[in-house]
Amino acid sequence: MKKTHLLATIILAAFLAFSVTAAGAATTLKLAHCVDPDPDGPYQATSLKFKELVEAGTNGRVNIKIFPQRQLGDDREILEGVRDGIIEVGLVTMGPIGAFDPVVDLFELPFLFKSAAHIDAVLEGPIGARLLKMNPNSGLLGLGYSFDGISNITNNKRPLKTVGDFKGIQMRVIEAPVRIATIKALGANAIPVSYGELYTALKTGVVNGQSNPNWVITSRSLHEVQDYVSITQHIVAPTMLLTSPDTLGKLSPEDQEALRKAAVEAGRHGREVYYKSEEEHLEKAVANGMEVEREPDLEGMMKATAGVYDEFYVKHPEIKPIVAEIQALGKDF
Repeated sequence: MKKTHLLATIILAAFLAFSVTAAGAATTLKLAHCVDPDPDGPYQATSLKFKELVEAGTNGRVNIKIFPQRQLGDDREILEGVRDGIIEVGLVTMGPIGAFDPVVDLFELPFLFKSAAHIDAVLEGPIGARLLKMNPNSGLLGLGYSFDGISNITNNKRPLKTVGDFKGIQMRVIEAPVRIATIKALGANAIPVSYGELYTALKTGVVNGQSNPNWVITSRSLHEVQDYVSITQHIVAPTMLLTSPDTLGKLSPEDQEALRKAAVEAGRHGREVYYKSEEEHLEKAVANGMEVEREPDLEGMMKATAGVYDEFYVKHPEIKPIVAEIQALGKDF
């Protein structure tokens, strides 16, 4: 029933956009993401900036209508909608994109990045440009990168300082193989739970802990169901603004370039919003009673998860040189 209602909503939105275009007015493109419409959060901040820049850059020939908070489906459904031309633009985190183009799974590897500057150098440099091209068979095309954030780990059992502390923790994960392998390597039990069910799963004890950027603690009121946060910064999660080649091809070359430029600038803005607010969200968690472990044994955690890289390379040997390139670049930061 839910799927049927969702499909009807998407089809109606597509019809309305087409109707406006057919009447000779501006082309309207739907931009969908899964997160709350908080203008101070990286998803909505990126979306609003993209809308502003596209509409200005095309002199009103292209308008953007934003659908946040899973209005047009979860990440997987958004990606399928973009691929099929039902949704024109998606803002999605890398884990689900990996099902369409496994090369982006490299962003899921633990402890890959050294700093924010290292992240930006990869996303805005030659490596990031190559990855935006996507696998031609995916039906998707990257426009630019924003940011979900740098993940820390929360739980309601005990402070997580060493690898041994993870034993017996029921840890919520997204359905991404590298994320699951990372949590298992740390010694916890990995239990896939959707983002929409995260709070309920923590409250009812289906899971004891989770891994997300600090802003999620605030936006989902996780301090109500979690007692501890460890500053592991083990996963860096960019998001990608993406479309399909067919959707982009319907626009004039001038408007295509405006979309690409807007995506880069909007993504940069979204990352800046995240970087500025990261410590603020952690302070809110402390003010709400959470205990922070600021110096966990990261070296021990890196050693424990080193095998995740080896498992990844077995399945995707072609990605090993790209990871090596990212690691080499990290020596400058």
